Amino acid sequence: MNNLTKIVAAILVVAALGLAFVAWWIGSRPPPTISAASAKSSQQYEVVVAAHVLAAGKAIAADDISLVSLPINPAGAYSQTSLVVGKVPLMDVGVGTPITESALASGLAMKLAAGERAVAIPVDEIVGAGNRIQAGDYVDVFFTLKQGQDIEKTQSRLLMSRLQVLSYGTAVIGTATASGSAGALPTQQASQSAQQQSQQGQPVARTAVLATPVADVNRLLLATQNGKLMLALRNPSDEDIPDMALFSSPATVLIGKKDLTRDQQDALKQPDNRAFAGIEMNGLAGDAKSAPSSKPSVAPRAAWERNARTVNTVEVIRGTQREAVAF
Repeated sequence: MNNLTKIVAAILVVAALGLAFVAWWIGSRPPPTISAASAKSSQQYEVVVAAHVLAAGKAIAADDISLVSLPINPAGAYSQTSLVVGKVPLMDVGVGTPITESALASGLAMKLAAGERAVAIPVDEIVGAGNRIQAGDYVDVFFTLKQGQDIEKTQSRLLMSRLQVLSYGTAVIGTATASGSAGALPTQQASQSAQQQSQQGQPVARTAVLATPVADVNRLLLATQNGKLMLALRNPSDEDIPDMALFSSPATVLIGKKDLTRDQQDALKQPDNRAFAGIEMNGLAGDAKSAPSSKPSVAPRAAWERNARTVNTVEVIRGTQREAVAF
C-alpha cells in the first residue's frame, strides 16, 4: 500500500468518526418546541355568540346567547354573557355570530326607561341653578308665562316633577364626570367647573337633556317655546310628586271619535295616544274655558270646525257655550 492510499483511508476514517459524532449529538438533543406563531394559532378565546337569530330592537335575554371557544377574538367581542344580557341589537344577528359592541345600541337611548323620551332644553346659569346641576341629578321644571295674546294673566307654576338629567352641557350620565358615577368629581370641584370652563375658554353648558314621560313632552315643548323655564335641583331620595288626579286635564288638540268602544276610550288615556292628541297653549296656561265639558256635544271651537267639515251642523251659541247641532 502506497502512502497516498494510506492518507485517503485516514481521511475516510476521520470523516466516519465525525459523522458518527454528529448523529449522536442530534439524537441527544431535546425535541424542538412549538414556535410562538404555531402556539398563537392554536389558542382559543371565549366569545359570546347568538344562540339563535336576534331581532333588531329587542332586548337580549340570557337564553338568547351562549359562550363558545373560537380561534379568533373579534374586535369589541364580549367574553361574559352577563355583559350582553339586557342590551339591544341595532340589526338582526345571525345564529353563531359573535356579538360586538358596535352591533349593540348605546348612548343616552339606553339610559331611558320605558315610556320616556330624551328632550333637550336651553339652559343658562340662572335656569340651571347656577350651573350646579350635573348629569344624573333630578330636577323639577317650573315655568313662567307672561300676559299676552294667548293668556290673560302672567302665571308661574310647576310643570313637571322629578325628571332625571341625562346630560348637562358636555357631561353625560354614566361618565366619569357625571353625578354618582365612578370617579365623579367632589361637589366643591363640580360646583366650580362652569367658572373654570369659562376662564379656560371652554364652552359653558347651553343645553340640558331631560328624561321626560312621552305624555308630557308636548307640555315641555310648549313651555319652552312660549315661556321661561327654571330647573329646581332636588334631592334624589325625595320621591314626592304632584297628584295629577286632583286636577282637571287640559283639552287636547285632537279629540277621539264618537263611536269608540269602551276599550278604545280607555286606550285614549295611554301616554302615547295622549301625546299624539296634543294640547293647545290655552290648555297649558290652565284656561278654564279649554277644559273638556261634561256634555259630549260641546267641544272647543277648533274641534267644532273640524266636525263641521264632515257633517251638516249648525253652531248654537248660548252665552259662553258653543254647541254643534247636526241637521
